[in-house]
Amino acid sequence: MIIVFKHNATEEDVKSVSDMIEKLGYEPRVIHGVEHTVIGAVGDEKMHRSLEVFKAFPFVEDVLPIQKRYKLASREFRRNNTVIDIGGHKIGGGNFQIIAGPCSVESLEQMQAVCRDLQPCHIGILRGGTYKPRTSPYDFQGLGEAGLEIMRQIKEEFKMQITTEVVGVNHIAKVAEVADCLQIGARNSQNYNLLEFVAEVGKPVILKRGMASTIEEWLSAAEYLMVHGCTNVILCERGIKTFEHATRNTLDLSAVAIAKKESHLPVIVDPSHAAGRVDLILPLSRAAIAAGADGLLVETHPDPVNACSDAGQQIPSQNFGAYVQALQKVIGAMDLITE
Repeated sequence: MIIVFKHNATEEDVKSVSDMIEKLGYEPRVIHGVEHTVIGAVGDEKMHRSLEVFKAFPFVEDVLPIQKRYKLASREFRRNNTVIDIGGHKIGGGNFQIIAGPCSVESLEQMQAVCRDLQPCHIGILRGGTYKPRTSPYDFQGLGEAGLEIMRQIKEEFKMQITTEVVGVNHIAKVAEVADCLQIGARNSQNYNLLEFVAEVGKPVILKRGMASTIEEWLSAAEYLMVHGCTNVILCERGIKTFEHATRNTLDLSAVAIAKKESHLPVIVDPSHAAGRVDLILPLSRAAIAAGADGLLVETHPDPVNACSDAGQQIPSQNFGAYVQALQKVIGAMDLITE
């Protein structure tokens, strides 16, 4: 349920309702909006008393049920777009970011070369996998802690924000020491135990859509993070498995439009994993921006031919400036802020 307050409601009024909601067995989530203050009451009405009683309060405008299974992530809970700040780089609400870097961290020299190519492109958030969940146990699994140490050095040297994937509960603390934003990959998007522990870290999270997840399942996974205290969730569409083999996955841009309609959370797109082919990354990126994406998560490598993973889908980092320049007309047409 959502309790909507009138314009003249005071902080004392809001606190008194919040306290009562807790006594009734719910968890109150207060949001101060431009027009209204609202409280989202999280809990099961079948187990507790109804919140309809608050309609009688003179400073309450309305009490509304949330029809979606994902409540905190829904537009019903928050009408305004959420803007997430990662070290001064904003995503959502008209703010657009390109997050770029190699699929895997392979060496300090590799990451230094990537950053030297990305910085002139004004890329402020660097991606790079240190723990890699791979389909085959014989594929490169990442450098693990050694990769995190490389990312730590890169962060200090180039003053960039870092995002990297968490693949297990036992890795969370180590990754959180270095990363400014944690990433949940497609394979773990419905690993609810992992989501609960990641939420407790208190850092922004990029949540990729599972390769076979419906949009409702994707948003419900975001709900797991939000219920456990992580309000800064970035949804990432990365393509789903279909019968088509021309691309690695099928990029579902309708999911971007639907997610932005259903949820207040920012939505970014990973064209690299969707395409699996470097020649398709630019057109898919343009299409994602036109569909309303708040950002892109793109793979780039100084020497893709010799990359330890995903060689065919990584833009040569020396060409990344041309890729960014080729996006500018669409970014401008969508009136997006890229600072």
